[in-house]
Amino acid sequence: MDSKVQTSKPLSRRSLLKGLVSFLGASTGIVAFATPKAAGWDKNFELAVEFEILRAEGRRYLRPYVAVWIENESGKSIRTISLWFQQTQSGPRWLPDLKRWFKGEQSRKATGGGDLAKTVSSATRQPGKYSVVWDGRDDSGKYVPQGTYKVCIEVAREHGTYQVATRQVTVGAKPFNHYLGENIEMKDMRVEYRMRQ
Repeated sequence: MDSKVQTSKPLSRRSLLKGLVSFLGASTGIVAFATPKAAGWDKNFELAVEFEILRAEGRRYLRPYVAVWIENESGKSIRTISLWFQQTQSGPRWLPDLKRWFKGEQSRKATGGGDLAKTVSSATRQPGKYSVVWDGRDDSGKYVPQGTYKVCIEVAREHGTYQVATRQVTVGAKPFNHYLGENIEMKDMRVEYRMRQ
């Protein structure tokens, strides 16, 4: 008859605590030390970004390129809401003039693939008031959790200026309305977290 002798090692404090936590979790059904998960996006809400494109003085006025997008707390672009640029053959070559958006898009393309300039873009707009809406989804179509995000509006105009406006917001269960200010290309920039319309 073959018998095996098992030798046991002395228990360390760490392994004793691990065993105790596992035993308590198994016997009570409670997961110890679980980190609370952030609440999901409330699908009854949306985030509206409103602004007015100004008409600059002079004969050489050209419509600006405009990008509106959302970044997470670490500054990573998670959703391009709107991208307006000239849709002719030569138009895309000026997209790098939207410096901040373009840098984030290059990073996103390297990891996620696809080309947002081909899927979410549309033509440039005349001076006037506009509103674009974020439904709480990321670029892959998944809802993001409630939390802190940064709203970004970037404008670049040939024979004009380059402008960026940002505002950190916290989306949760309460609506809000924040004024972002104005610049030489845009005025009345606002962010409103509201019930879905």
